[in-house]
Amino acid sequence: MQAIELIDQQYFSRQYRFMAPAQDLSAHVVYYWLLDLRQPQLQQQEFRELLLANLCSSLVLNLGAPFEIYDAQNKFLHTSTHSELLGYRPTAVAYRHLFNNYLVGIKFKPASLNYLFHIKGAEINGKTLPAGDAVPNISRLEAAVYEAVNPDQIKTLLDEFLRAQSPLPADSRHFHYVQQSLNSPALLQSGYQLKKLAALLYLSPRTLERYFTASLGVQPKHCLSILRFREAVMQYVQHGYKADWEALGYHDFSHFRKDWRRRAESRKQKAILANEQSI
Repeated sequence: MQAIELIDQQYFSRQYRFMAPAQDLSAHVVYYWLLDLRQPQLQQQEFRELLLANLCSSLVLNLGAPFEIYDAQNKFLHTSTHSELLGYRPTAVAYRHLFNNYLVGIKFKPASLNYLFHIKGAEINGKTLPAGDAVPNISRLEAAVYEAVNPDQIKTLLDEFLRAQSPLPADSRHFHYVQQSLNSPALLQSGYQLKKLAALLYLSPRTLERYFTASLGVQPKHCLSILRFREAVMQYVQHGYKADWEALGYHDFSHFRKDWRRRAESRKQKAILANEQSI
């Protein structure tokens, strides 16, 4: 489930390179990506990207200059100088890249990073985590990727790296249910409602909540709210007010507009509070 990215699309398409994982890894990986800003013509340029919300976590190999993370009000949060795991971001966050930034990343499907690397949801939710603290032999992968001569070689290295991870936990039941919840037609069938979604998976709502907390460190209602709004925005772009709002869990177009205004007002209030606290 990908994030909504509000960025300069023309610049974005020129600088990023995307690669599909091997078929046997597609259950866990959305895509691999590459950002190489080492070209001399980029020395005076700056690149910012804003993510509205992101339920996908990433492993980012930082092979060049640092990059910075800011909140939606442009308040500095963090400088990434080494390879890191970037956690779930339920609110807007901006990334700032400069010349000599060279990044190679794996964008995981929800819960897959936690599952493959045995990381609890609370450790990564809204946070960054040094890759060296959580991923064995990360320096070896960094060196191999840096020496790779083309994207195809990088893709092969990432495929082999993921396959070589330690055996998956025996008790993986909760992960599979979370994966089904977020990456299947069950979302549309349930109308993004927790009770209906749990029933489709033959679980109680309380059990599904427990599985989400163990995998992601967030409540399923919060995830469903983000996913519903994200899908509704895309449907509105494609179909306008004639979109099938009931299928998306809204009563009608007016209900969707109220949700949009509520989210916009919430972000405005957070910005006002941040300014008051800085005085």
